[in-house]
Amino acid sequence: MSESTLMIVLRLIHIICGVFWAGTAMTMAWFLLPTQRAMGQPGGAFIRELMLKQKLRNFVVSAMALTVLSGLFMYIRMSVITHGVWSSSRMGITLGIGGLAAIIAGGIGGAVTGRFAPKLMQLGETVQASGGPPTEAQRVEMEALGKKIQGGFRIIAILLLIAVAAMASARYL
Repeated sequence: MSESTLMIVLRLIHIICGVFWAGTAMTMAWFLLPTQRAMGQPGGAFIRELMLKQKLRNFVVSAMALTVLSGLFMYIRMSVITHGVWSSSRMGITLGIGGLAAIIAGGIGGAVTGRFAPKLMQLGETVQASGGPPTEAQRVEMEALGKKIQGGFRIIAILLLIAVAAMASARYL
């Protein structure tokens, strides 16, 4: 594979997966999770279906990994080819800031959703299996977990907005 073909393939992977990842994070943070919380138990069932049975979680994790890995590869490649000159340019610094924001977003995503979402999903399944509404203790715990997850998604969405802004503007700085 030629050098230019490799870069085209990496850029396509990076952009397509990044758009999906950022768009999904923003949609979850500002639309789906607030709606789920407002709907209560039926909203929880919807999110469980979306994330687990429809496997949105797997698609988002894959998109995040492909975005970060392709971006790192391209960044390191440009730094090596130019013996570090490119990475200290305005464009290189801006792309580095955007990449760092995305890497932090990925870490928060893994830490927040990886820690709290399974607890919330399990609690929701327990409530659903009981056939009735959640107990007061379950409702309080579900509310607390939901707030933590939504807050994490909002931070992720903001970090990904920073990354997108950096990627879109770096060439022109």
